[in-house]
Amino acid sequence: MAENLPPRDVNDEPVGAGRPPVDPNAEFLGDQGQQPGLTIDAVTPGGEDIVTGGRPEGPEGPDHEFTVQARSQWRQVLRRFRQHKLAVISLFVLLLVILFAFVGAPIWHYEPNKFTDDFSVPPSAKHPFGTDSNGADHMAQVMAGTQLSLKIAFFVSIVGTLFGSIYGAVSGYYRGITDTLMMRLVDLVLTIPALAVGALLGKRFGNNWLLLAMVLAGLLWTGSARVVRGQVLSVREKEYVEAARALGASDKRIIFRHIIPNVAGPIIVLFTLLVAAAVLTETALSYLGFGVQFPDISLGSLITSGETAASGGRGWLFYFPGLFIILIALTVNFIGDGLRDALDPTQTKARA
Repeated sequence: MAENLPPRDVNDEPVGAGRPPVDPNAEFLGDQGQQPGLTIDAVTPGGEDIVTGGRPEGPEGPDHEFTVQARSQWRQVLRRFRQHKLAVISLFVLLLVILFAFVGAPIWHYEPNKFTDDFSVPPSAKHPFGTDSNGADHMAQVMAGTQLSLKIAFFVSIVGTLFGSIYGAVSGYYRGITDTLMMRLVDLVLTIPALAVGALLGKRFGNNWLLLAMVLAGLLWTGSARVVRGQVLSVREKEYVEAARALGASDKRIIFRHIIPNVAGPIIVLFTLLVAAAVLTETALSYLGFGVQFPDISLGSLITSGETAASGGRGWLFYFPGLFIILIALTVNFIGDGLRDALDPTQTKARA
């Protein structure tokens, strides 16, 4: 009688030998035994998961802020910036200027608007920057003026860069009629003479430095918008943006989470350059008499009041605030050059 033997395969082995039992109700997982569910590897260059909107899952969890690749990229940026000796020196000098203004003023034993009996005294150990015709210590005035000029410059740079970057990103992302209309508005603002409008509004708001800074920010944001728009026009066609769009991410999420972080390099450079532009614009307005008004003191107003004194033999009242304006403008521009070379080394090779 023939035995009922189990079927065998081509290798004369019982079918199913050495394999785990198969659950007929289990979900088909493919040849690799992957877990069911979405396994698309959709990650932006910044390390963000397009699907979940967070950081990719890993041994440190989804809240891990930066991927190894992102940290490595920023280390390379820092290393290249350190190689730019002039930028590093400029950063050190700018930090000294900031410390001089914001740390030195509270501990200095003279106040900018308090008069002494030392009238028109040249620089000395008692008054390192001399005094004016009223006996006010000029070093205290320069500290106060540097403080206010830096406040205006950083406010203008932050607001102008932030608004201009968002404006340019939206324009470049949507293109078409939206881009055309938004860029025509930028062209219109660019045709407005900034100094004339600044003088007109500065005369009205010069007694409030914050309002004056808002006026300057409203005139100086257009450069950021144009540069960021050009960057976004190329970035919007990248694979990770297309993947985010295909997976149903909203336009707002794509712009703020995938596009703007990947054009951060030019935005950082624009920020530094706008600081210098704001300082020089405020100085020009104050020189014309439409900037910061008394009792507030800025470097521009000190230049204006010191011009007449310099012609009368008291040049220290003009040269010291002028020196600090030059230091701020030059150091910020050199820092911007260093950041540009660090964030985009191809530009350095092109110039070489």
